[in-house]
Amino acid sequence: MKTFRSFLLLPLLVGFASAQTAPKPATSNGKPNELLDLEAVVVTAGADSKSAFDLAQGASILSGDTLHRNLAATLGETLSSTPGVNSTYYGPGASRPIIRGLGGDRVRMLDNSIGSLDASNVSPDHNVSIEPLLVDRIEVLRGPATLLYGSSAVGGVVNVVDNRIPSSAPAAPLTGRTEFRFDSGAHERTGIFALTSGSQNLALQINGLRTEADDVAIPGYADPANPINRGTLTNSAISTKSGSVGGTTFWSGGNAGVAVSEYDTVYGVPVGEPIAIDMKQRRLDFRAETNRPFGIFKAATVRFGLANYTHAEINTATKLANTTFKNKAYEGRIELVQQEAGPRSGTIGLQASRSDFSAVGEEVVTPPTVTDNQAVFAIESFKVDPSLTLQIGGRYELQRIKLGDVDPLLPIYPGYSATTGESRRNHGISLSTGLVYYPAKDYSVGFSLAYSQRIPVAQEVFSNGPHGGTNAYEIGTSTLGKENSLGLDLTLRKRAGFVTGSAGVFVNKFSNFIFEQRDPTLYHDEDTGSFLPYPVLAGTGFLPIYQFIARDALFYGGEAELSFHLIETEADRLHLELTSDYVHAQQTTDDQPLPRIPPLRMGIALRFEHGRWTAGLNARHAFEQNRFAPEETSTSGYTLLGADLSYRLTVARTEWEIFTRGSNLANEDARVSTSFLKEFAPLPGRSVTFGVRAMF
Repeated sequence: MKTFRSFLLLPLLVGFASAQTAPKPATSNGKPNELLDLEAVVVTAGADSKSAFDLAQGASILSGDTLHRNLAATLGETLSSTPGVNSTYYGPGASRPIIRGLGGDRVRMLDNSIGSLDASNVSPDHNVSIEPLLVDRIEVLRGPATLLYGSSAVGGVVNVVDNRIPSSAPAAPLTGRTEFRFDSGAHERTGIFALTSGSQNLALQINGLRTEADDVAIPGYADPANPINRGTLTNSAISTKSGSVGGTTFWSGGNAGVAVSEYDTVYGVPVGEPIAIDMKQRRLDFRAETNRPFGIFKAATVRFGLANYTHAEINTATKLANTTFKNKAYEGRIELVQQEAGPRSGTIGLQASRSDFSAVGEEVVTPPTVTDNQAVFAIESFKVDPSLTLQIGGRYELQRIKLGDVDPLLPIYPGYSATTGESRRNHGISLSTGLVYYPAKDYSVGFSLAYSQRIPVAQEVFSNGPHGGTNAYEIGTSTLGKENSLGLDLTLRKRAGFVTGSAGVFVNKFSNFIFEQRDPTLYHDEDTGSFLPYPVLAGTGFLPIYQFIARDALFYGGEAELSFHLIETEADRLHLELTSDYVHAQQTTDDQPLPRIPPLRMGIALRFEHGRWTAGLNARHAFEQNRFAPEETSTSGYTLLGADLSYRLTVARTEWEIFTRGSNLANEDARVSTSFLKEFAPLPGRSVTFGVRAMF
């Protein structure tokens, strides 16, 4: 079976490698096909940015029409159809990206190249504090070579780029866009506006969004073992508002800008208990750039983010907060781009961050902690000859976690130990080397080898308490050491011809891989606060126990995204797009599958453009996941069918777009193996989105 699944990627690779160069790269109204746009500059690659075609590691960029077609209420669901990316799906209101089977603190979430400064890595019911409907593009870098952003990027990086701080002077005194959309599945109503004003020396940006959605429609029962409320996922409604005001001043040698933003959302968590999350973040961002050479450097970028985050878990029956999480955090980074010295170029930088995290209430999972992190990093590139480029990099970081007051009344799980004022100080080293080889015109081969040390974070070490959002009792392990990984990545790309796109494979070997494992021997009794032997229990008040443990592990797999340009004329375009991804993850210490790993997936889409019309059909199939960890169950396969149609017209210098999109048109009962809630929360059923967008 392993061999069979691996060979399912071969038809894509064979067609890719044998394609003949013929038409020019795909364009849409003069714009590249965004999904497979290998020429797009990847901001996440550093201050000395490179195109996706020139990277040693795998990358995907969503922008323009491709981004609009994939937009969802959460960042995880927006990216869930991207090859190599799955989601934690904790209902419609909370979903975080998983890259190549790695999630949580191994995938770095960036907001304009600065951390999201929230608590989304703490638990799957915590949503990322980024509004996808207000972004301009999303960059996904896969694999451990993304060491500019820390050991928590061992799985990859998701960088969301918007114009909150304007990056260029406006082309006219006033430009912008407005949008309204309605989704039938949850009666979702969303309104958006983004306005830019200014001159050649000053730009002002104002963004705003409001979303209201009811409980989402699903096929059948949410929990077939408890057949109640057929056709609706109870407690899945969402209410969100987001806004920002920013400005940038420009001069001949650079620019500097600042923005203040707010993100407020209330969403239900369909875990059985009537729990809703009330999340708020207030954020200040600063960015300054100079392109005037100084010393050995030709350019520099400074970024800084400061956020105040609050997250209350509310019992919707009593309207009282069970627990309130708070995180006061900042992160800053300086990137210095070196002057080219013959074939050599590079970037060096500094990064510092601080997180003051606390929780109060009945269900405090993690005691208050303060985490400080400082790092220095460098990436150098050497052009060996016109067909070969060598890239090497390194990062050293120092982390200190100080524990606040530990509740002396909490029951002590066997083997757990933590004391008030305890402090952990660790350092980590990451090293990476990569080659980019150009074997022929419009082809590139990227190879990277990276070693990374990830320092355990506070919740992995100090958690000890019930968590209503996950309906579990979570336990940290104070003896956890550094997690070491060695990753290899190989990617083939083609940017012109009848076939364009990329295909890659990866291997990632871990020692001391940290993950949550269910304790099959004990339950936690919420009424008495004690730990009881595992019985067959009826009723509520008994929580399963999950503890962070460390084992050796091996991940391997691959992904591909290819576009076949069947028709490419001035009047018409017809493209066939194929995607696939696969992850095999094994805990090698005990020779067991790791929990919540995505299955093999394959997708196909047909896209047609004629004049002002654009139409598409797509299907994505997830195979059955029959490799699962102890205490898990198999996950059935499913197929999601979709379609979209849009029409563009220009009236009085305003470009209008009327669009509709259908999702899960076959109303399939789809449950994702990466979700803690797969038994209770299927993906949304059949829905149709209608909308209108105006750009002026």
